[in-house]
Amino acid sequence: MSGIAVATGDRRRLLHLLWIAVVAVLIDLQSILGAKISRCGVSGCSGGGFGLSADPGAVVAFIVGAGLVTAALVIFVPWHRSRRVRVVVGALGAVASWAFVALQYAA
Repeated sequence: MSGIAVATGDRRRLLHLLWIAVVAVLIDLQSILGAKISRCGVSGCSGGGFGLSADPGAVVAFIVGAGLVTAALVIFVPWHRSRRVRVVVGALGAVASWAFVALQYAA
């Protein structure tokens, strides 16, 4: 057994942080897929017989939405006692999410 005892409340907070991270990554992956489909459509940028279907507004909505959902998860789920810490980490998470989705979309 390890020498570090973890209280039940601390363990619950760590579990909250773990599922927040998993859900945020899944939302980011869904946003990447949605942004890529919105860029060129389901049949690709060549049109594939159906014609080109591009929607730049939807791409921006997917990128912004991913960051806002990530920030909301981090801020409103009680994984830390201090609300200030949750807001700062939520803002950093939103920026990281926007960058991740935007960079994966560009690739």
